[in-house]
Amino acid sequence: MGVTKPLYVRLMDVLYYACMTVAGVAIAVMAVIIGWSVYTRYVLTEGSFWAEPIAIALAVQMTFYGAAACYRANAHISIDLAVRGLRGPASIWAHRLVDVLMLLISAAMIWYGLSLVKTTFFQVYPEFQHIRVGVVYTALPGSGLITLLFVIERLIYGSPDLGLSTETVTEVDARPGAPV
Repeated sequence: MGVTKPLYVRLMDVLYYACMTVAGVAIAVMAVIIGWSVYTRYVLTEGSFWAEPIAIALAVQMTFYGAAACYRANAHISIDLAVRGLRGPASIWAHRLVDVLMLLISAAMIWYGLSLVKTTFFQVYPEFQHIRVGVVYTALPGSGLITLLFVIERLIYGSPDLGLSTETVTEVDARPGAPV
């Protein structure tokens, strides 16, 4: 039997899968909606008024929650471009730098995202008078908070083992004293 994961890591697993689900469902629904929009525009010669704003709202959700999941899975660009060739202490320091920068970016996403939500909350989409623009933009501070929690997880427990292929994920555990 394996070692039981700490509660925090298990909660981050749940958040990770929730982010992946939101991003996956958003992209699937977006593909159907865009397909429908093309069909109505070119076959029925009258476009659907609702397709574009819904597709944009889904794209926002997919982008921000997908990015949070990518950070946790080490599938973000900093790992592949800047850190892959480093070994030993340089690799550990580079990963720590990435985590500190992500901590700052996450805090900025929360701070400025809340400001954006507050500014746009009472704006509505012309096609949907009951959907507030600010509600769509809650993905920015929400995903910023989730990314912040993932950064804290990585700083305390190291990179999680998500069972991903070694071809797509750099397997460096950035915990102090962890084997490299």
